[in-house]
Amino acid sequence: MLRGSRPVDGNRPGTNHVALRAVNERLVLALIRTHGSLSKAQLAELSGLAAQTASVISRSLIEAGLLLAGSPVRGKVGQPYVPLSLNPTGASFLGVHVDKREIRTAHVNFVGEVISETVAPMGDPDLDQLIKHVQERAGQIREQCDPDERTRFQAIGVSIANGSFCGERSSVAWDQIETSLHQLGRSLDLPVTVSSDALAACSAELIYGLGPTVPDFLYVFLDDAVGGGLVQDRRIRFSRDETGPNLGKLLVPSGKARPTQLKNLAIGNDGDANSIGQLAEGIAYAITNCAALIPCQSVIVDGPLPAHKLRLVMAKLRSAIAQLNVLDAADITAREGSMARKSIAMGAACLPLLDRYYPDEQSSHARTAERRPSDGSLRILPSPAINSE
Repeated sequence: MLRGSRPVDGNRPGTNHVALRAVNERLVLALIRTHGSLSKAQLAELSGLAAQTASVISRSLIEAGLLLAGSPVRGKVGQPYVPLSLNPTGASFLGVHVDKREIRTAHVNFVGEVISETVAPMGDPDLDQLIKHVQERAGQIREQCDPDERTRFQAIGVSIANGSFCGERSSVAWDQIETSLHQLGRSLDLPVTVSSDALAACSAELIYGLGPTVPDFLYVFLDDAVGGGLVQDRRIRFSRDETGPNLGKLLVPSGKARPTQLKNLAIGNDGDANSIGQLAEGIAYAITNCAALIPCQSVIVDGPLPAHKLRLVMAKLRSAIAQLNVLDAADITAREGSMARKSIAMGAACLPLLDRYYPDEQSSHARTAERRPSDGSLRILPSPAINSE
């Protein structure tokens, strides 16, 4: 049995035919991305669209090169059906991840396959160096693509790790970073989306990781600072920068007389057993307090820590949750994320993918890097699942 979401209501104030068509095209793409392949009849049932509407939208997406029609499949009864799947070459994005040590890039296709990657060391973080590197990398991608692929290279996503531009010689404000990158995007004729590394990694988790099976969870990202927040109905509810909601801002015990913000308990790559224990206890307090206000039974923890460090954090976190002996905490399941072992720049490449090809039920038009909710968050329509009987 198929279970899905309702399409956008065309009679809702502020909608029109063109906007409605665009929103429902995004819904169809999101459903196929979640399930791998679907027939037109399955799309109609999952989306709630009329069969004719689902067929028209599917045809237009095939013509646009975003979907592929497979060979007809004959079932036990009825007419053969044609499975529709995403076209890997339908679009591509450049993901750029910046931290205190290096700039990583990943050119990613429409189904999340990394086409090429680069790593460039960056000593004292320098905005001009970043701008130049992204400009050169975008130029290389265009040179390496044939004309058709070049037109399908559509946008750039940039994720900024905490404190990346707070070097000894210079400090660059977030607004300045964002303004410079948007100016670069206009010069390249490529929209640029800028975000924190935590939100970028969470975006990748939603699209390619555990997101399709876990609609509500708390996301904890461990790097040089602890970040993250709530994901509700597969929508990211925490801010892309330090100005909005973020799990790292919560006050937690620190082993001292006064509590501290969770973000300050980050262990980096050199954390010892004691600091890992304090971090795990801090996360346990933070997520238990969140669960007391908003029902949430899953916690996903990820980050670019060495694998053995992340496993140790998870073990101590589960123990810390159990030791709190709080009724709500007993139902919380902590699990390791699935994205940290993959390209960290892949998360950045997911940012424009969400902006351009995922539905947003709060809006009837596509958002760009300069048109965002006031809190800087990204919202994603629920992706239904197929329940086989």
